[in-house]
Amino acid sequence: MKYIFLILLSLQFFLITNASADCHKCNFDYKNLANLDFIGQDLSYASFKGAYLANTDFSRANLQGTIFDDAYANGAIFIDAQLNDSSFKNAELELANFKSASMDNVTFDGAYLVHANLSKKQVLESKFCENVVADAMKFSDLCEQ
Repeated sequence: MKYIFLILLSLQFFLITNASADCHKCNFDYKNLANLDFIGQDLSYASFKGAYLANTDFSRANLQGTIFDDAYANGAIFIDAQLNDSSFKNAELELANFKSASMDNVTFDGAYLVHANLSKKQVLESKFCENVVADAMKFSDLCEQ
């Protein structure tokens, strides 16, 4: 019986991550969503506070206003994602890939961004330079301009 319950719970996560299953304003706080694909989905204004998102793929997803505070998202993929007005406060984003993502007014206060892929344009569009960002030495020259 316990195993049937676990299978049903797993099925729910499978349905959520289906390419056609958008989730506007959904709550994924403290969930383990590692290695899942949210490619092209509408996850605007969702919450991933404290979620485990290692190697999760958010490519081309609408993540406007989404909260990733305290999330562990090492290796997460945000290629071509819409991240405007999102928050990554105290998030771990080592090796995260933000290539070509839209990042107006994104907050990185206290985030850990070692080896993250961010362009000069993204750094300057976001609130990166206004925030205290842990180990962001490779971006510090951009903020001094």
